[in-house]
Amino acid sequence: MIDISVLSELLQGQKMQCVDVGARGGMQKHWMPFASLLELDAFEPDAAACEAQRKIAPPSEHWHPFALGDRNGPGTLYVVRKPSSSSLYPPNKAIMDSYTPKGYGDLMKEVPVSLSRLSTVLTQENRPAPDFIKLDVQGAELDVLKGLNDEHWGNVLGLQVEVEFVEEYLGQALFWDVDAAIRARGYELFDLLPVKIYRAKNGRELHYLKEHLGIARNRTDISRRMIAGDAFYLKSAQAVLEAGGVELGKYLIILLMYRCYDEVLWMAEQALEKGAITAAQRNRLIALTRELAPRPALLQRSDWLGKLARRLNKRFGFRGRKADFWLNRSWDF
Repeated sequence: MIDISVLSELLQGQKMQCVDVGARGGMQKHWMPFASLLELDAFEPDAAACEAQRKIAPPSEHWHPFALGDRNGPGTLYVVRKPSSSSLYPPNKAIMDSYTPKGYGDLMKEVPVSLSRLSTVLTQENRPAPDFIKLDVQGAELDVLKGLNDEHWGNVLGLQVEVEFVEEYLGQALFWDVDAAIRARGYELFDLLPVKIYRAKNGRELHYLKEHLGIARNRTDISRRMIAGDAFYLKSAQAVLEAGGVELGKYLIILLMYRCYDEVLWMAEQALEKGAITAAQRNRLIALTRELAPRPALLQRSDWLGKLARRLNKRFGFRGRKADFWLNRSWDF
């Protein structure tokens, strides 16, 4: 059992308020170690799926069967063959056929839905303003953000937002549109996990690699097009350090959830210098980070053994070209 009591102390009896829009499947895996410190408002427009999650959810999870958009009123859900890829925008068949398996984005039906603004639901359901927002709504992310009033933006410390770099859905906002809107509110793009795909043909994935190069699996040494990704935004660390208190505790939880371990260690050092935490709390944050962080491989170690291994590797060439780490990573290790 990981000891997260130092985070609980910093929260001073409060919980971090999280909003997950497109929450099918339940709480994010990388949030789970901190679940006791979180209060979750989860949105899933499929009423049956939402009710199934609600029945098994702990008291700290609140499930809402609403389709969120930039307005209150009628809308259309475009249901495709893979239900989790359905959207409030129609699928772009030309793009989907170029990069996805056969039939993946085929439009199966159009379903009338009632759209709600996020702020409208939070107010009607008497739910608190979010500290963190995660969005995965297949091209409608900017619409959901437009549905959040200024008073609800005030507490937001960070966001995880699915973004697209090509128009998978006709008329959708692309990464640069979403990024501009979020940065205009003072947030900084901290990380980006890209989804990169090789071209398909007639529903056959990796067609050209298979046909001409004899390659049937993704490789880190052959580039492919960046189609989509998850963008991770944070409020300025300096602003959080100046605020201190509970806001600092919530910010540290976000950093730990997203494996920003060096940032946690730096924040702990800075917070101690500013008197926002005690030396004992700083030491416990370091111990918690050590417990959560992955163990270094031999060539990654910072001690004498790691230095010796790197010298021997450089001299004798035991290993070939290293793959850039960002090509093969996730927050859900």
